[in-house]
Amino acid sequence: MHGPGGRRGQNAAAELRRRVHEIIRLRMAGDVASMVRLFVENVELTYNCTKLGLFPAGQWRGRDALRENLRRTDIDYEPLDAEILSVLVEGDRTAVRWLGKWRHRATGQIFRMDMAHFLRWRNGLVAQMSEFVDHHCASRAPDVLIPNFEEMLAPGDPGLDRDEIARRMIELGNFSERGPSVALFREFCAPDVVCEFVGDRASISYAGRHRGMEALANIIRTIGVEFEQLGHAMPEVVVDGDCAAVRRTVEWRHRGTGRLGLVELADFARFRKGLIVEIVEFRDSVALLQMQD
Repeated sequence: MHGPGGRRGQNAAAELRRRVHEIIRLRMAGDVASMVRLFVENVELTYNCTKLGLFPAGQWRGRDALRENLRRTDIDYEPLDAEILSVLVEGDRTAVRWLGKWRHRATGQIFRMDMAHFLRWRNGLVAQMSEFVDHHCASRAPDVLIPNFEEMLAPGDPGLDRDEIARRMIELGNFSERGPSVALFREFCAPDVVCEFVGDRASISYAGRHRGMEALANIIRTIGVEFEQLGHAMPEVVVDGDCAAVRRTVEWRHRGTGRLGLVELADFARFRKGLIVEIVEFRDSVALLQMQD
């Protein structure tokens, strides 16, 4: 049985999950006024996004800036529907992944976008929001990792405690100038790991979902050939049961152009029996394109 503190923590986490669902529901319904009331007056906003122009990149502050960004988006794009994939809660921090579908009003073209938000709450309202959005890339093969019925009802056993999960996620992301360590990924990931790199294949050749350690190893080597990591900021880590989400800022140099850039990245992972069985990565694609163009 959970003690009173445990129950309170569970109830608080359930309430934050409910509020995340409500924010997305209101956004897709076009009820901006109600949605904005779930943010503090001086909310801090960071947008990391595609070159498409769905959402304005940069850092903003305040409810007025949030309203204006939503207004600018809705001039050109009509929100259609959304599918929430995962909501992680730890204390006053939340990480959420979802798919949003939007129609371009002028052309009628439909865009399906992968979206992720890292939220920090204050007295039940969003005080900080960092957003990642990019084109949804359909898999070449049916590589989706389908949980069994028991896993859908309750999170599985990650096989590791919270601090060890966080340590492994941080270590995987903080690679040296020589590039990411394939050996470390082999140590921390299951042989049949499913990996997904969010984005458009026109700009990221390995975008989409892939299965198996060898596929992941080849992608890791490609990243090491393209980019040199020079430094990193202390990451934000959210661990909830068998899932973890990490948002980090890294300084990369494109080896081809020599250009430097600060890149925001977000990684979502699921653990089972001490190993990562699924990992999804979002990137600040605008920053990466500026380094390569």
